[in-house]
Amino acid sequence: MIQLTGKDEAGLIAALAGDVDRPFRARQIARWILHRGAQSFDEMTDLPRSLRQSLGKKYSLADPEIVRVVSSSDGSSKYLFRLSDGATIEAVAIPGRDKITLCLSSQTGCAVGCTFCVTGQLGPGRNLEAHEIVGQVRALVRREIRDSGPVNIVFMGMGEPLLNTANLGPALSALYETISPKRITVSTSGIIPGIRWLAGLPRHPKLAVSLNAPDQTLRQKLMPITRRYPLAELMATVRAFPLERGRRITFEYVLIRGVNDTEKQARAVVRLIHGIPAKVNLIPLNSDPIFLPGLERPTDEVIDRFARVLRDAGKTVTVRWSKGHDVAAACGQLKGSHQPVR
Repeated sequence: MIQLTGKDEAGLIAALAGDVDRPFRARQIARWILHRGAQSFDEMTDLPRSLRQSLGKKYSLADPEIVRVVSSSDGSSKYLFRLSDGATIEAVAIPGRDKITLCLSSQTGCAVGCTFCVTGQLGPGRNLEAHEIVGQVRALVRREIRDSGPVNIVFMGMGEPLLNTANLGPALSALYETISPKRITVSTSGIIPGIRWLAGLPRHPKLAVSLNAPDQTLRQKLMPITRRYPLAELMATVRAFPLERGRRITFEYVLIRGVNDTEKQARAVVRLIHGIPAKVNLIPLNSDPIFLPGLERPTDEVIDRFARVLRDAGKTVTVRWSKGHDVAAACGQLKGSHQPVR
């Protein structure tokens, strides 16, 4: 069957052209899918029954199957999804005071292999199709959204989104139908061709770059992808990224005890990002003794000292006290592991 849920309105109208000959009917169907989250054509009661039945035989509105939900003590929830081929992925819903953030996966594993990331220790998986990306949002919205508050989307789950641009592009276009680009963040380990691709789109989500070290040698040790995409070239590409008024680049920096957490390294970060409209998001390592042996989170004192150096230099700094740590739903902990449903 032909999947429709990973398309924007124009894509839906084009896909339905051979079976829906009236433009207003195609727009009706698009609104049901994009704005009402319809899961079947039977829900589209303003369409003739004969049309609903014929469409249901050819097209699918199915979303990834929710296999398991684990709730954290801090209110966030980790979802295990099963895809049509049996592969599994994880996504996280993180409630805030006046919004909810949905952390999405873009691949079933990750080939980048960052040494501090559990997902990276799994090795590569396949790219998610556009409908599998959008389907995570549709499923999470049905389960998590109680009121009409804003939804933020972050591509910080399993996988490297800029290694899946062929499906990320259509998925972004579909999401833009109901979610502003300024509420969507694409996080990358530094895939330079992907950043240039993102820069060339007519509408830009927010860009977050996982930095984690202020020099080529250490970054290459922590993030082997740096060998292929050197830090100097990455920074030049980021400096050229088009920013709308008020937008900034987010630099994510995972703090690892005794590795990249000194005041000297903080000053080097200041020099590296000088002149870029930016904020730095410090992420104390979410440790995992099984997948990340020997790597530990710095003390609060060391974290505060690192942040103070950046702030004293005039940089905007946040410290991400990651939610969902108690259920392995925090940053860098997703691994799509299949556990028995309880």
